[in-house]
Amino acid sequence: MNLYESCKTPIRVAYVGFLLIAFGFLIQNESVNVFYTFRSNIILFLAELFLRIGELIIMNLPIIFMLNIVCKRANNASPVVMALVGYFVFVVTTMLFANQSMNSQAYSTGFGVNSIFNIPTGSRLPLETGMIGSIMVAYATRVAFILSRHRSSFSITNIFSKDSAGIVYNFIFCFILGIAVSYVYPFFFSYLQRGIRFISADLMDPLRIGAYSVVDRMLSIVGLNNIIRYPFWYTSAGGSYSNSLTGQSVLGDVNIWAYLRNSNASYVGAGRFITPFYIINMFMIPAFFLGTLLSMSDVRQRNGFMVIFIAGILLSIIAGNPLPTELLMLTTSPFLLVAYLVLVGLVSGTLVNFEAFLGFSSKITNTTIAMPGSFADFIINIRNASLSSSIRIILIVGVIAFVAMFALTMFYYRFIAFDFTNSGTGKQTIRNIIAAAGGRDNIINAGSGLFSLNIDIRDPEKISIEKIHEIGIRKVLETRHGLSFELGTSSYGAARAINREIGRK
Repeated sequence: MNLYESCKTPIRVAYVGFLLIAFGFLIQNESVNVFYTFRSNIILFLAELFLRIGELIIMNLPIIFMLNIVCKRANNASPVVMALVGYFVFVVTTMLFANQSMNSQAYSTGFGVNSIFNIPTGSRLPLETGMIGSIMVAYATRVAFILSRHRSSFSITNIFSKDSAGIVYNFIFCFILGIAVSYVYPFFFSYLQRGIRFISADLMDPLRIGAYSVVDRMLSIVGLNNIIRYPFWYTSAGGSYSNSLTGQSVLGDVNIWAYLRNSNASYVGAGRFITPFYIINMFMIPAFFLGTLLSMSDVRQRNGFMVIFIAGILLSIIAGNPLPTELLMLTTSPFLLVAYLVLVGLVSGTLVNFEAFLGFSSKITNTTIAMPGSFADFIINIRNASLSSSIRIILIVGVIAFVAMFALTMFYYRFIAFDFTNSGTGKQTIRNIIAAAGGRDNIINAGSGLFSLNIDIRDPEKISIEKIHEIGIRKVLETRHGLSFELGTSSYGAARAINREIGRK
């Protein structure tokens, strides 16, 4: 739960970013324009504006996470400056020391820093490190900030102020991190290239396509999805198609789909790397939201969050991008995220096994902000008779995936989260909470909200502030009805356990 508390603001920013992209994407989407074409210049301008703002937010999400981490515990503006300086030092260092012979997906073109070093043999680019690089810099900044506040009397940095000393420390730390990443990154990238070659060797193998989907989602979470997406979406790794009449050759799964659609030709398996997104966005993510909502046994809080969860479900179905929800899973329920990834792999393999393929059409070529698998693209393809079999299989597999994801979510909250989170100390935690609330006789009922345990009590004067402090729970609030303990995903199990305890009177 501490991880979620540290990251909830950037996760919300990610939702806003994708909401803006969704608005712009849907207005410009060819599938939507079949039903209704927006002609108002104002609407088209707003769509483009929101799309670009959303794109900027998502592209810089690693920096947003970094700044959030460094600011979380320091009531000081200095860590922000230190983190930005450190991040630029890290980026430029990877530009100087990294191997420049890797595929283009290994490099970042952000910040314009590549223009600093234009050498005779060509410009140099920094490495694309996504969330991993920003988190490394964030924790280096925190260490540098602490060191700058606890310098010894004989430290050489005493010639600087505390803030200047922090910048110097962080400059050194991030420079070292940049060098280390520059030399380790090629090994990571080479192993990933081996995996790409392995998968592309047989694009009809369910195990290989399932592995691709799992790796794609894992790399998306850390902001490195372009490394694996681009080869399969836009190069020969994703297949090739040759038009025997014109002699034209098309490479990449997404390119092949768009070409065949424009040519009114048979789709011959194009879209295999996009199809799982329809099930993820329209079935699995809504199942997670619904399961999370129903795990809230506190009716007051459940009703309060219902509108937000319904909006999340509609956004996933209509526009579709699972990344913010996956970040939410990572920070609140990593066990459930692992189960979700396994289910994604199984779904992808099943679709290939039954040869159910459905691509998407978009003018957006940036794989990081692409939003495949939306309801708009799905509904437009229902009218295509050649895709009827694929549509039917997607719906059947989608319903099964919905039931499976919903069951996994409910099972996790009911039976796993409490013991998993408390690592065997659950019973003692429950006894401590009951004692802090004034004993069993003082508790009317316990209910779970969104990551919170809410206890209705009879007499507020019996609450023990000392025992609350002894529990060690990070955040405890006094409400109109009693107490609210921030327990994260273990709240449902804790509420059940307390209700069982007070039932023994």
